[in-house]
Amino acid sequence: MSQENVEFVKGLFAAASGMDKEALLSALPELIAQTCDPEIEWHEDPQRPDARIYRGHDGVRESFERWLDEWDEYGTEGERFIDCGDDVLAVARERGRGTRSGVTVSARIFIVVTFRDGKVLRYREFYDEEAAFKAAGLRE
Repeated sequence: MSQENVEFVKGLFAAASGMDKEALLSALPELIAQTCDPEIEWHEDPQRPDARIYRGHDGVRESFERWLDEWDEYGTEGERFIDCGDDVLAVARERGRGTRSGVTVSARIFIVVTFRDGKVLRYREFYDEEAAFKAAGLRE
């Protein structure tokens, strides 16, 4: 099942990479319902000053909307996907142009995705590689 989970996460990145911000926002309700467990926990990077933990489908949508509101342009591209048993660790590159600043940025992000019955049960994002690898059980 874990290789199926890796392919699932790859597919999510592939689908999102072809959408602009407005298309992604309009697709969110259906995409979340199809891919996320109703009891999902969505953890934003703990180092972010505004980090929150969201719960349920509405929480996931709120997190996306809040984040995307900060960007005129935004996108992510999956670089590497690691099978970690019940989890998948995705290494990705996110790029965007700030709404207020107009500045273009690019950063690596690490995401640990946990599955239950073929749907995302927990999403944890990290900007710190070591913290992500620890969360995925790949380092002590």
